[in-house]
Amino acid sequence: MSKRLMALVAVVSVTVLGTACSSDKKKTDSSSSTTSAAAATSAAATTSSAAETSSSAAAETSSPAAVTSSSAAETTSAPAGEPAKIAFITKFPVSFFTAMDDAAKKADEADDSVAVDYFTCKTPTDFACQIGQIEDAVTKKYKAIVITPMGPEVRPAMKKAAAAGVKVMLADNNDSEFPEKTGAFATDNAVGGQKAGAYIKTLLKSGDSIGLMEGVHGNPNLDARIKGVQDALKGTGVKVVVAGGETGCDAAKGATVAEDLLTKNPNLTAIYSACDDPAIAAAKLVKTKGKKIMVIGFDGLPDAAKLIQSGDMQATIAQFPGTMAKLAVEAASKAIKGEKVESFNDTGSEVVTKENAAKFLNFQ
Repeated sequence: MSKRLMALVAVVSVTVLGTACSSDKKKTDSSSSTTSAAAATSAAATTSSAAETSSSAAAETSSPAAVTSSSAAETTSAPAGEPAKIAFITKFPVSFFTAMDDAAKKADEADDSVAVDYFTCKTPTDFACQIGQIEDAVTKKYKAIVITPMGPEVRPAMKKAAAAGVKVMLADNNDSEFPEKTGAFATDNAVGGQKAGAYIKTLLKSGDSIGLMEGVHGNPNLDARIKGVQDALKGTGVKVVVAGGETGCDAAKGATVAEDLLTKNPNLTAIYSACDDPAIAAAKLVKTKGKKIMVIGFDGLPDAAKLIQSGDMQATIAQFPGTMAKLAVEAASKAIKGEKVESFNDTGSEVVTKENAAKFLNFQ
C-alpha cells in the first residue's frame, strides 16, 4: 500500500474516532482540528494524533461530576481551597427541625468558607440512623458536625467524632455528659421547665388535676421540661398524673397517649406536654370531646400559636430554633478556623399566651 493511501486511511479513522468519542461541542471541535492536522502530516503523525484524541476524549468522558450528596457516606472531603464541609444533622422531619434547616441554609449562604449538607432520620428514636450519620461524617472527613442529638444513645458516636478531630456542635439539645463538644446552642430546658411550672401553678388550685405527657423518657432535655412542672406543683394540692406512654414528640402518638389519659382521667383540669405536636393533638381531641381542659405545650410551634389565639390551647413555652441553627453554623465555621466558642449558649425560652401569640406565628 502506498504512503498516500495509508495517510488517507488514517485520516478517515481519526474522523470516525473523533465522532464516536465526542459528547459535546467542545469535543467535536477538538476532533475536527485533529482531523485537519492529520491530513497535513504523515500517517505516523496522524496515528499519534488519533491516539491522543482518543485518550483525551476518554479522560473527559470518565471525569466524575461534582455532586452534592444527600448522604454523608457519599460525600468526600473538600480539596484545599474548597469550602469546609459541615454536616447538619437533625432528629426527624417535623416543622421545628425544618425551621432549623432553613435558618442553617441562610447562615451557609452568608459564609463562603463553609458548605453545609443536611441529614435527618424518620423518627426521633432511630438511634442507629443518627449514629450512622455521625460515623459517616467522620469517615468522609467533614470538618464539623452540627447535631440535634436524639439522646445518650448517640453520645459514644459523638465522642468518637470529637476524638477524630471533628468539631461537634450541639443544637436544640445540650448534653452535659459530653464535655468533648465544641459548643452548644440550645434552650436551657431546666429553665424552660421551671417557666412552664411557674405559669401552670398560676392556673391551678388545690383539688385540680393535670396530666403530664412525656416526650422520650430518659432524654435529659425532655425530662427537664416535665420535672420543672412537677417541682412547681409540689405541695399545692394539685393532683399530678403522668401518662402511661411517651409521645416521642409525635402528633399521632400524642393523640393516642391523650386518648388513654382522658379515658383513665376524664375530669382533668389541664394537660401539659413536653412537646407541641402532641399538645396540639391533645387540644384537638379535647375540643372533639367537648371538654374544657387547658392544654399547654412546649416548643412554640406556629400551629400552637394559632390554637392559642383561637382559644383551643392555653399556652406553650417557645424555643428559638432559627436562632439555635444560625448561631451553631456560625460557631462551627469559627471553630474550624481555630476561633474559640463558648461551651454552652442558652438561646432562651418564653411563655406564649393569647397576649403575645401573634409574635410566634412564625419561627424565630
